[in-house]
Amino acid sequence: MSQSGFSDGRIPAMPAAKTPRRTGGTSALGILLAALLTAIGVLAVRDALLYARLLTGKPLLHELAKAVQGVRPEMWTVVVGALLGLLGLALLVKALLRSGPKVAAVAADTGVFLRPRDITRLVETAAEGVDGVLGVRASATPRRVAVTIRSTGDPDVPQRVRGAVTQRLEPLVTQPTVRVTTERRQR
Repeated sequence: MSQSGFSDGRIPAMPAAKTPRRTGGTSALGILLAALLTAIGVLAVRDALLYARLLTGKPLLHELAKAVQGVRPEMWTVVVGALLGLLGLALLVKALLRSGPKVAAVAADTGVFLRPRDITRLVETAAEGVDGVLGVRASATPRRVAVTIRSTGDPDVPQRVRGAVTQRLEPLVTQPTVRVTTERRQR
């Protein structure tokens, strides 16, 4: 018996990979809030060093706290507070939840997956190879493919492009829907 595990020298197939899943994303608002909290933390450390007489200057957070002390509870403060609380909860849920797969599985013994930009490249090269196509723009998700072509005007070109794209995407486990549109030129 050889080192590969088979007596005839074949290498055993790798086990199939699990479908990649993205973790919850951090939105621009989440990044902005993190930067704001970091800035407040820096100010707090600065003020602590001022109170310990290791730095000289005027504490900033103390002045800010005194300015906020004069705010009395009113209806608008309750509404803004509730909205900010709901926003915080929504951001927390979004950050903690895992989202669904953002890839398309390829029919293979091992786990092979294509990202939307990989599918877009496949679609564009397939469409560019069709006679009568002058230019191609494509976008793709694991479920949908949209192809916009500029053509010589032959009415069969969109159907031939659809056929070429569909054939190119046959190895995918789940076939995306393909939509082909012809770009109209302004004269």
